[in-house]
Amino acid sequence: MAVGGFQHDGTPFDAVGVAAAEVHGYHATENPELSAVTYALFPAFTSEISGRENEEEAWGRFRKMLQPNKLDRTEAPFVKMRYHNTRTRSMSKGDARGFAPLDTLVRELGLLDGAPGSFVEWENRHGAVRRADSTGTGLTLTHDATRETVNPRQLVTVPRTSVQ
Repeated sequence: MAVGGFQHDGTPFDAVGVAAAEVHGYHATENPELSAVTYALFPAFTSEISGRENEEEAWGRFRKMLQPNKLDRTEAPFVKMRYHNTRTRSMSKGDARGFAPLDTLVRELGLLDGAPGSFVEWENRHGAVRRADSTGTGLTLTHDATRETVNPRQLVTVPRTSVQ
């Protein structure tokens, strides 16, 4: 979970992240009793943590994406996505959205133009889902049951604002 309102001079963090023992694993081998009652607190960004992650998702985010011990790290927004690109033949596996760096989302959206039948679908920390499709005659963006035609420049600016 994240607790907002944190600030410290010289750092861009705006929240404190909290990870339970099942997620952080600190002291698990050396002192399991201590580990069971230890919470890891770390500077974070509110965009990084939804609070709805299951244990497996929280473990992956904490251990692989957030780098909680790195105080000069950049923001790693909560992004779950799936995609398929007919031109590059790249795609995610299965129907479920998986965690991805924001740069991956931006790159895949940039590759949609001119790839009919391709799509990128992503979810932010609030659970809001957006989907961009390449239709052959242009690009469409769907969000909250609203579908609009967008140009490639518009589409590339959407991911950064949509994950905040």
